[in-house]
Amino acid sequence: MPKNDNAHAQRFYASLSQLDQEAAIQFAGEHALSKSADFQKKFRWAREQCAFLEKRFSEDEITLIRGRCHCEAGKSLAERMRGYWSSSKNMEEFASLHNQKESYAQLEAVEDGLLLIYPQCYCACVKRVAEPISRTWCLCTLGYAKDLFSQVFGKDVEAQLLESVKTGGQRCVVKVTI
Repeated sequence: MPKNDNAHAQRFYASLSQLDQEAAIQFAGEHALSKSADFQKKFRWAREQCAFLEKRFSEDEITLIRGRCHCEAGKSLAERMRGYWSSSKNMEEFASLHNQKESYAQLEAVEDGLLLIYPQCYCACVKRVAEPISRTWCLCTLGYAKDLFSQVFGKDVEAQLLESVKTGGQRCVVKVTI
């Protein structure tokens, strides 16, 4: 059996298994992804994953599955952001402080939360290929945003993908509702 030892493949298998074990086994068997996969293989695997999900699951199920596939935000980032939040009087100050200290993304305060804005795609599976990919792939960022901002604010948040570089946008934008 082909290796599925890539962290992305393992997260996807675990996430899909929670909803449909048979589908997880089928996808892993047909579309293996090893640690040694190059960027082109990762992109093809990502595209195959989107097609697989879109053929079998509802939009809500896909959002749930992909949302659980996110990369980890990292404790140090969450700790720094909690510090920014604790020293801010409101969401505008929080966004401003974050933007002064962090360069990977910008925050913009909006009426019921924040916009998390990435100037480029950072996804290791798809960023190096110029071709677009289905919006399905980018839904993992919702899980990332929910996890990060739930840690920052100490309560559950909602996230919505508004724009994505890999689907033709100028930037990646996630609305985080608190």
